[in-house]
Amino acid sequence: MSHSKSAPSEDSTSGEIADLPVISFPKLLDNDPEESSKLFSACSGWGFFYLDLASSEADSYRASVNSLQGFAVDYFGRPVEEKLKDVNAAWETFNVCGYKPRSLDTGNVQGKKDGCEGLRLPADVFLLPESDLRFPLGAHAFRETVGSFVEQSHAIGTLILNRLSTSLGLHGPARLENCHRADRPSTSTAVLQHYPFEASLPADTSTGHFTHTDTGSVTILFNTEWGLQVCSPDGEEWQYVPPAKGTRAIVNMGDTVKFLTEGRLKSCLHRVVPCHDRWSGGSRYATIFFLRANNEVEFEDLEGQRWNARDWLNRKFLNYRSPHEVQKLSPMATGRVGFVGLWETGMAT
Repeated sequence: MSHSKSAPSEDSTSGEIADLPVISFPKLLDNDPEESSKLFSACSGWGFFYLDLASSEADSYRASVNSLQGFAVDYFGRPVEEKLKDVNAAWETFNVCGYKPRSLDTGNVQGKKDGCEGLRLPADVFLLPESDLRFPLGAHAFRETVGSFVEQSHAIGTLILNRLSTSLGLHGPARLENCHRADRPSTSTAVLQHYPFEASLPADTSTGHFTHTDTGSVTILFNTEWGLQVCSPDGEEWQYVPPAKGTRAIVNMGDTVKFLTEGRLKSCLHRVVPCHDRWSGGSRYATIFFLRANNEVEFEDLEGQRWNARDWLNRKFLNYRSPHEVQKLSPMATGRVGFVGLWETGMAT
């Protein structure tokens, strides 16, 4: 697969709003053929869309999201020393379970670290009773809410993959949902994220989140403030994605489905940067579910190297910590050689 597609210049923030399609969850549930066609167009074009969850089936799901957003404010407001008790020392466990401090990854500004901190809550804790992963102690009071969010998010993600598999004409083991079984180990994870604004960060750390494509298959996002940008399908411009409000979620595709479908589905570049008149202070929070393929699922990356899903995640997460100059040498972080999507302070509009 080629990775020579053009990319936006490092600071090409236009301030324009992405015109993302809206997909109806109730219609997907009903297996509506027109809605499935819209879904395929969205995932093969932008790789991003809004999912309208306005249905009685999703009432409890939206309630879980609201509860977790409130918990995120409480958790990230705790002393650093308390949050560090939820850090896992083992690299592969750290990537899916526990607290992730800020300033570990390389940021979205030249020479600075990433300003996002997170709490990772592994799906296998709930989907596989025999899992030996330890649920973070700092989130114990919300364990039941997290479990409900994980199980419902997994069902929504696999429904999306089911409809896409039919549009792609896939059968049997090749169907995407069969690569994301709830009864097999995976690195699927619920994540709470906190993005402090510049005044609250050390001088060597940047506001927002670095440019990347997601490692997995389906990302379901609920965020509180502006800041998310996607790269337009023609590869020329960064555009803002307004926060998901009301009954909507933001959904995007990741690397794994791109690789499994040989590029027919798109893993879209995105990042988080300030937005002067909409997010120019305070904190931004996100509640996310990353649906990822079962650990043993194999695919070929843009450079022709074969990976299984677990090793791809661990290697890509390691790449996120590399200096920008190293990241530019391969398409691992952004899908493009020579491009890391830097933002310059003062460029957001």
